[in-house]
Amino acid sequence: MSTIFKHLTPPDEGLFFSRSDATDPRMGDLAVRGEKNFTDAITVGIVGVPVDEGVKRNGGRIGAKGGPAAIRQEFYKRTAFVIGKEKSPATVPVFDFGDVKVGKTLEETHEILSDVVHALITANITPIVLGGGHDIAFPNFLGFSQGKKSVGVINIDTHLDYRKPNPKRNSSTSFRQMLDHPVSPLNAMNLVEVGIQSFANSNEHYSELIERGATVFSLRDVREDGITKILELAYELSTSSADSLYISFDLDAVHSADAPGVSAPMPTGLTPEEFLTAALFAGKRRKTKLIDIVEMNPKYDVDGRTAKLAALAMMYFLTGIANR
Repeated sequence: MSTIFKHLTPPDEGLFFSRSDATDPRMGDLAVRGEKNFTDAITVGIVGVPVDEGVKRNGGRIGAKGGPAAIRQEFYKRTAFVIGKEKSPATVPVFDFGDVKVGKTLEETHEILSDVVHALITANITPIVLGGGHDIAFPNFLGFSQGKKSVGVINIDTHLDYRKPNPKRNSSTSFRQMLDHPVSPLNAMNLVEVGIQSFANSNEHYSELIERGATVFSLRDVREDGITKILELAYELSTSSADSLYISFDLDAVHSADAPGVSAPMPTGLTPEEFLTAALFAGKRRKTKLIDIVEMNPKYDVDGRTAKLAALAMMYFLTGIANR
């Protein structure tokens, strides 16, 4: 594990909030950081990817490179107190590995990220990767799936992100890259997209995904059947022949009134409660080995709404892990 730290920049210590009150501990007090403090007890690792070159290539609103810091700032203010009978996420040992070092090209950064994710997975650490653009999903997938015969993927998103690289990869090509990779352990039958919206996607992309065997649950499906039922179906489909699951959370899946700080906002979308239900669901499933939270763009956020939602998603995910 010690070798991965050369690929990482330590997190800004100023982001680790504390009230200096033993009766009111915050995640800034609880999370471990610093290479010398790393132990084998760690079960969850936070990794930031402060890059939005993929968004720029896709013609989106740049600014997502500030996402990891903005999310951390809100995350480390949270308490670990859960009202109810559920175990507290304070029981989950969390280590902040910092940010991957940015390469000269997006592709080089992706290679570094893939290596870091693979190292964490190999060490039985569940990564929470903070973006950054959604292009990080592909290197996350490569690191997560390396050496596995079969894996599952769920994308919670407004967009399919199934474009062809033209000619380079960007923030909307990841899920095609996953399926088209020559040694991909992802069967299209184990790829599920949730929250996809009308008037925001290509008919050709949708039709091709369906023809390949993937499943797409639209926002309308969520409204008609409820988020819990859709998540249960998505989990069953994505893990039908796989023991390892990667769930990608794109913040633009949430309607823009509650998540304005994203690269591609829509006035329609999931509610914050539905998004957080999905995060808790992901944490509770033992097959979930990796999540990311992407497209957080603080340049367009309002009163930190989007950063706070992302931070809460992390808390709900950790709560799910605590209650497996």
